[in-house]
Amino acid sequence: MHRGVLPRLAAVAACVLALAACSSAGDAGTRVTDGSSTGQAALGVGVTEYAAGQRPTIPDLTGPTLDGSTLTLSSLHGHVVVLNVWASWCGPCREEAPLLAKVAGATRSAGVRFVGIDEQDRPEAAKAFSTSAGTTYPHILDPDGTLLTSLRIVPSTGVPSTLVLDTTGAVAARVIGPVDEATFQSLVLSVAGGASGAASASASSSASASGAG
Repeated sequence: MHRGVLPRLAAVAACVLALAACSSAGDAGTRVTDGSSTGQAALGVGVTEYAAGQRPTIPDLTGPTLDGSTLTLSSLHGHVVVLNVWASWCGPCREEAPLLAKVAGATRSAGVRFVGIDEQDRPEAAKAFSTSAGTTYPHILDPDGTLLTSLRIVPSTGVPSTLVLDTTGAVAARVIGPVDEATFQSLVLSVAGGASGAASASASSSASASGAG
């Protein structure tokens, strides 16, 4: 083989691997799009909003919780729900969890409810983590990854990831990876504000129809 062929083959292989990595990142939802043809509006790296009427749905998750009770996600319909996938072994989760606890407290009066999915964790480690971070909201246990796998809108390696569900349980926003407090609180309140506005409009419409009758 010619002496210069091997270096050229190595360079080609490197380019192919780089392209594959970029493609995988896009599939994981980390690329930002302008939303012009998908009904999605980009807020930043890893954050995607879905326009009303074009929001994907997820399965009705149910399972035992960290405190020994049982939770079914549909029991929270009527509330904006923040669904956060985390684990005590996840480095970025250690930084994100206290911020989530603060946002949970700040948005509760707006009708927002938080739920965690504790991913393939040891119960004692998960309890210690939750106590330390102050995440007092319920956490559904996912010891074998079944729940995360069912969330097809989130990559199977997506820890941490967060979904913001509207009052019907549809996905209004998705976050892949950690997010800063200000961006996250703004995102959650935006969804909650939209839900409140829709409810007010519906009530007003019903009142008008009743008056006309």
